[in-house]
Amino acid sequence: MKKCIVQYWIPSSEYSEPTYNNLLQARDQKSLVEVSTKSFEKYANKYGHDFKRIDKKKINFRHPTFERFDLWLDDSWWEEYDEIMYVDCDVFAMPNAPDIFQSYKSLDTFKVCDHPAFQMATKPEQINHIYHGLLKECKLEDVKNYGFQPGVFILTKPARDIMRPYIEKFKELNDHDGHILIWACIKSKVPLTRMSQYYNYKKAHFLGHPESYFFHAAGHKKLTQRSKVVVFLKAKGML
Repeated sequence: MKKCIVQYWIPSSEYSEPTYNNLLQARDQKSLVEVSTKSFEKYANKYGHDFKRIDKKKINFRHPTFERFDLWLDDSWWEEYDEIMYVDCDVFAMPNAPDIFQSYKSLDTFKVCDHPAFQMATKPEQINHIYHGLLKECKLEDVKNYGFQPGVFILTKPARDIMRPYIEKFKELNDHDGHILIWACIKSKVPLTRMSQYYNYKKAHFLGHPESYFFHAAGHKKLTQRSKVVVFLKAKGML
């Protein structure tokens, strides 16, 4: 069985909520998306994995970010692959990045990156930031333990099977897709593998970090601080 790396890039204007979760897609964002795609195509080829960028709607619900739920809902993915890594289109594979599938070899867990915003939350304002909406149905300690930033994850078939009954409810849950993923983890009790945050590194306002492997220009900052993103990627020889 093979490994696959998957990205989704579908214009948000094709959905009912194009500004959902403040993830408005700007026209000049496309050039950075192409750099992201190129970096993961090169990364996949380097280690002998498949790469797919999906540009057609299938889930067609609210915003393109919900399209990744197809990895749980469509059986055909799992006829060919035993592991699938999802990456956002604003994540960039650094030239020095090792093979993540070899670094984390479990074939029966859901693999997510450490995210200090969840694991290190102690102050009231920090807890309020992570503990709201659908997640209020869960114990705070579970939210802290299971919480992750969903821009990078690896799904295995056993983990997909465990989580699927909960992911199938996404249209009735009335929350954003990241919360739904964490909620599904908690409710299903899927076993997790915690990967290094350097596979989903988004600190320091795009100045990067010498040990980061996948650099994530998350949220609207990639637009308001686009010049810093460009400088960083040029320094890495990616632009």
